[in-house]
Amino acid sequence: MQSDPDAMLLRRYAEGGDEQAFADFVGRRIDGVYAAALRQVGGAAHRAQDVAQTVFIALARQSAPLSRRTEIVGWLYTSTHHVAAKLKRTEQRRAWREQEAHAMNEINADDRTAADWDRLRPVLDAAMHGLSDAEREAILLRYFQNRRLAEVGQRL
Repeated sequence: MQSDPDAMLLRRYAEGGDEQAFADFVGRRIDGVYAAALRQVGGAAHRAQDVAQTVFIALARQSAPLSRRTEIVGWLYTSTHHVAAKLKRTEQRRAWREQEAHAMNEINADDRTAADWDRLRPVLDAAMHGLSDAEREAILLRYFQNRRLAEVGQRL
């Protein structure tokens, strides 16, 4: 039937569960799968390793039907492409969700600030009316007219 060493190794694994045959197959093809993955994930080594591992896990699970193919390199390359694309989509979705969560936290923080201001406003006005004219004038110059402290001191 097939004389391809890859096909024979894969068949031995698929038909008899020969773990060494699968390890030998992986050893023969890992560099090519990893290199393709590395290119497709933009050079990120850890992501390329994840892609390669996922490809070989899928190969092990689908070994029976794949062992009947006359060649497996095309399947490895195509699977690497699909796994890398899925990984990139997943990471993009995660980044988008993180941005959304950050935006929501910012909105919630603004809401808390507004709520705090609503509680503070009546207390602030009461405190301002309890100050002497000079004290009130100093605070108004500094915080309502954004005057420098030196200027506030000179005016008072």
